[in-house]
Amino acid sequence: MFTQWQRKQHQKMIYILVQILTTVWAVNSQQQQQLQVTEVPNVSGTNLRNSGYEYQYVEDWPKLSRKLGSVSAVAFDLRGNVVVFHRGSHVWNISSFDQKNRYTYVETGPINESTLLSFESAGGDLLNEWGANFFYMPHGLTIDKSNNYWLTDVALHQVFKFDLSVSSSEPVLTLGERFEPGTGSSSFCKPTSVAVLDNGDFFVADGYCNGRIMKFSSDGQLILNWGKNSFVLTRTFILPPGPVPENFLAIPHALTYLEDRELICVADREQGRIQCFHGQNGTFHSMYSNTQIGSRLFSIKYLPLDGGLFFMINGPQFTTSEPINGLIMSMNNSEIVGRFYPDTNPQNAFNNPHELAVSADGGQIYVAELLPTKVHKFKRKGQVPKVIKSLEHYRFPPSPPMVADTLYASSLTIVSIVASLLGTSCLILCVSRTMCFKSGGGSGRRSRFSTASENIALHRMGREDEERGEAQ
Repeated sequence: MFTQWQRKQHQKMIYILVQILTTVWAVNSQQQQQLQVTEVPNVSGTNLRNSGYEYQYVEDWPKLSRKLGSVSAVAFDLRGNVVVFHRGSHVWNISSFDQKNRYTYVETGPINESTLLSFESAGGDLLNEWGANFFYMPHGLTIDKSNNYWLTDVALHQVFKFDLSVSSSEPVLTLGERFEPGTGSSSFCKPTSVAVLDNGDFFVADGYCNGRIMKFSSDGQLILNWGKNSFVLTRTFILPPGPVPENFLAIPHALTYLEDRELICVADREQGRIQCFHGQNGTFHSMYSNTQIGSRLFSIKYLPLDGGLFFMINGPQFTTSEPINGLIMSMNNSEIVGRFYPDTNPQNAFNNPHELAVSADGGQIYVAELLPTKVHKFKRKGQVPKVIKSLEHYRFPPSPPMVADTLYASSLTIVSIVASLLGTSCLILCVSRTMCFKSGGGSGRRSRFSTASENIALHRMGREDEERGEAQ
C-alpha cells in the first residue's frame, strides 16, 4: 500500500504526464493541419539570406591551444574584445540538481580553471583570463557601459557584479543565497540573465524555476518583479486552451534592454517567443513570434537599426522541426529578414547554441555553444540597409515541398515522446521517489528533459555526460 504522500506524488506526476501528452498532441495536430498551406523551412543547407543581412562564417576563431568547456555566454567589453564564459570540466546533466533544485556536486568544489576569457575580436588572440575557483555552473554574462561584469551561476543560485579595477576574485555585489534556491525577494532559483540600465538599475531573469523578471536598484534593492511560470513541467495550475497569455514565462532565458524604447525584452525559451515590458513599471508592451523560430528560443539581442532588429538563436527543437539557426527579426511586423549559421563545414554546424553577442553596428556576431564546446564567429558582408522600405523584397524563397518528410519526422517525435512518458509512468508507480523525465526528439534533433526539478538537459550524454540546453 502506498502512503498518503506517495499517492499525492503519483497524482501530481500523472497530472504532469497528461499535460505533456495533451500539449504535444495539440501542437502536432496543428502542425499537420498547417503543413499543406505553410512554407516549409529551408533545411537544404543552402543559406537563404538577403544580401543586406548576409554573414560569412569565420573559421579558426578564437586562437586557443586548449579546449573550452561548455560555453554558456559571450559578450563584448568596452574595448570591443570578446569575452566568453564557460563551464570548464563541469557538465550540467540530469543528476546535477535534486528535486528541490539544489546542486548535488557541491563537494567536488568550484571549477578550478579560468572561466572567463577575453579575446581580440579580429584575430582571436587570448588577451586575459580569470574566474578560476569561484563558479560552479556558469550561465549568463553581461558587461555594462562601465565595464562591470554581471554573471549568473545556476548552481550557486546567485548573481554577481565584478569590477575588475577592484578585484577579479571578489565581486563588488552579490545577490542570492549560496546554493539555496528560493522564491523570495532576496533569493533566486537558477537565474539566467542580467540587463543593466545607464543609472545602474538592473533586471534579472529568474529563471528556470520561478519564471519571473526582477528589477533592482544599483545597490541591489528589489524595486519590482513580475511574471508567472508557465512551463508545462513545473507550473502548478492549468492554463486555458489557446495561446499562452502575456506575462506567463516558460524559462525566461535571456534579456535585452531596448534603450531607445525603454523596454526590457525576454527570450521566453520554451514558448519560442519574445515578450517586451516597460522598463519603468514592468507592464506588458508587446510580443513577437514567427514560425521560423520554432518552439524554443534561447537568446536575443536588440539593435536600433532599420526600425529595430532582434538577433536571435533558436536552438534544438522539441515539438517542431525548424532547423537550428541564427535569425534576424524586424520589430515592425515580426518578419525574419536575415539569418546566419555555419555553412562552410558540416562539422561547424549549430548543435546546442546557447547565447549570442552582436556588435553595435551589426558587423560581428558571436554565438556560444554548449556542445560542441566552442564559440562561432560571423562577419557581415556589405552594409545593413538603414531603412527597409518593403519587406516583401526580403522574404526568403520557399524550400522544395517536404510535407511527407516533415510528417514522418513529426510522427517519430510523438512516438518517442509517448514511449518515453509511458516508461516513466511505470517507473513512477514502481518507485515513488524516482521522478525523472527523458525525451528523445525526431529529425536527428536532440531534446532532453532532466528531473522533474525543472532542469532540461540539452547535451548528448556523450562527452563526460552530455549536457542540456533553459533553460540551460
